[in-house]
Amino acid sequence: MAENFEQISSFKVLDSIQVEKYRSKRTDIKFCFAKVPGPLVNGFLCLATEAHDDDGLPHTLEHLVFMGSEKYPFKGMLDLFANRCLAQGTNAWTSTDHTAYTMETAGSEGFLNLLPIYLDHVLYPTLTESAYITEVHHVNGEGEDAGVVYCEMQGRENMEISRTYLNFTREIYPGVCGYKVCNYHQQYYRPENLCVIITGQIDPNKVFEAVNPFEEKIIGKKPLAPYVRPWQTPVPPLGESVDKIIPFPTEDEESGSIMLGFRGPSCEDHYGQAALSVILDYLSDTSIAPLQRELVEIPDPFCSDIDCDVLEFLESAFIIRAENVSFDKLSAAKEKVKEVLGNLAEGREVIDMDRLNVVIHRKILDTKNRFENRPHDTFADVLVRDFLYSSKSEDLKERMEIIQRLEKLRQESVTFWVDFLKKYFISSRSVSITGKPSAQLMKEMSEGEKKRVAEQRESLGEEGLKRKRQRLEKATDENEVAPPPDIVNSLPVPSTSSISFHPIKMFSNRRQDGCDDSESEAKKFPVSEIPYSFQLDHVSTLFAKLTVLLDTAVVPEELKPYLSLYLEVIFESPLLRDGVLIPHEKVVAELAADTLDHVSSLGLKGSRFTPEEFPQLACITLKLEVEKYEKGIHWLQDLLYKAQFTKDRLEIVGKKMMNDVASKKREMRPVTKALIRDIVFTKESNMYSANMVRQYSFLNQLISDLENDASK
Repeated sequence: MAENFEQISSFKVLDSIQVEKYRSKRTDIKFCFAKVPGPLVNGFLCLATEAHDDDGLPHTLEHLVFMGSEKYPFKGMLDLFANRCLAQGTNAWTSTDHTAYTMETAGSEGFLNLLPIYLDHVLYPTLTESAYITEVHHVNGEGEDAGVVYCEMQGRENMEISRTYLNFTREIYPGVCGYKVCNYHQQYYRPENLCVIITGQIDPNKVFEAVNPFEEKIIGKKPLAPYVRPWQTPVPPLGESVDKIIPFPTEDEESGSIMLGFRGPSCEDHYGQAALSVILDYLSDTSIAPLQRELVEIPDPFCSDIDCDVLEFLESAFIIRAENVSFDKLSAAKEKVKEVLGNLAEGREVIDMDRLNVVIHRKILDTKNRFENRPHDTFADVLVRDFLYSSKSEDLKERMEIIQRLEKLRQESVTFWVDFLKKYFISSRSVSITGKPSAQLMKEMSEGEKKRVAEQRESLGEEGLKRKRQRLEKATDENEVAPPPDIVNSLPVPSTSSISFHPIKMFSNRRQDGCDDSESEAKKFPVSEIPYSFQLDHVSTLFAKLTVLLDTAVVPEELKPYLSLYLEVIFESPLLRDGVLIPHEKVVAELAADTLDHVSSLGLKGSRFTPEEFPQLACITLKLEVEKYEKGIHWLQDLLYKAQFTKDRLEIVGKKMMNDVASKKREMRPVTKALIRDIVFTKESNMYSANMVRQYSFLNQLISDLENDASK
């Protein structure tokens, strides 16, 4: 079948992972392969989707695709088949410029079985009225609006981040440069607009063989209208700077947010995009970054955090976002951000080239880590961008040369970075969106929705409500028809022989099954001589990951509330080395230079206010280059035994944590999780003491005590 496909590109990434791109000569479907090692094979069926209004057609269609196809017209059929292919179901996402349908199988055999079925759902869905009624929108027998997509959007559209982000994108991309169901599908869901991205150990020729019958089906269909590639319309320039205040509904009015954004380099300017990512990290990453230092790491902070984001479209844009800004500082915070940027661009603050080179080095390490730790998603991100915006066959290889661009940026002078700041941050027009909390708006929206539903109920009347109820019941019955067992069972369950496992060797000074201390690797690392419990996992990696687990069960109940603050402040406190006090700024800088990542939490993979698995454990983890293993050991010793907890650091970090509670209280999931855990767990547990509401009260009292008497 390979003769029906032409190879467009072929090269290796990191000298080990083969990347190949093909185009079907018969249907023009693109196939991209990244031969990632490991047991999993991932698929991303990507379509460029453009919308010119707020009808939500891309997202609506994403949901309807899973309701059945021409060949398999049953709801949930795709997931039933996925379970027989050693896959954990299927999924999808809708972005501004594309829609992607995903699958993940263990081994290649199940993937080859599932791919043609998935393609049938994507290109030839049933799109029935009954599916639209239950999945997208309907009015139920009580006169209330419902539907999966309707409820999902109702829950999201009035959140602070959603309202501010929507208004930002409308202003930064003015005019018509972006976005009914069947017509939309015909326009965008077509072979020429489909790219199949596959990551994992799989033979391209076997993929081509598997999709051959499906391509025959495409060829047998009637011709489509001429294809017009999406996202080719030039983006109108930003005519003038915009400054808007966007209220969002909330019960409290403690804090809001600031979004300050600019147009960035073109999507084809890969070097400019790399420079942008570096300068944004320089501005905001770690507590000694200029924006963090001036807005967060101060006794009376403007906000709890500063983060940055890049919108990688045809014309890129980037955002600087101040989170949890105190209500009375919303205007001042925006001006402070501009002041910091101006100081750097005008030379009132000199760019620290040593720190900038550390930022570049960490980005190089982070790139290698992402290709190693999350290779499927990392390759897919680049391949999606290439599919959407590249115009030449050699573009893909250039896009993948991320590390080479970062290495080149090391050679740039301070003049380059100052000019870059001036061009994109100072001289260009900006969009500023202030998210302002409004209890009045929440009241008005709540009352308005109740009034609208009441009027709708009255307008329908008893007969109308009855018809709505009957139509919903009929649609539900139509969608719940189970597929015949013989169709489900017709798909063979694959053998596990096609699964390529990672080779892992484990050594420990505590005897366990699977450990063999006689192997040569164990002799190089004498774990048996270490006086405390120690386990070494030997895997193929560029990095060493060191994790210390501290059992907090012995910590008295009255001291448990301090654990969350301890784990937050431990990386940002002074150290006493050989009788010399090292200031926290230097500690943060050195730690950034020596590690790729450093995290602490209650429980494995826990987060602030949210302990996770094994919550009785305080976990401190460093990830660094293998050759810096010994430095990592010294860092753990310093952090555990030499940290000096000062009044000012405790106050600043404590206030930062308190500000974070304000935004978390507005989100359903954190609040629900906090309430459930508060009910289920006892006072002696970390789940109880780390609860965000309880931590807010504790930190408030602690900071008050510190201000009145630092000796406490």
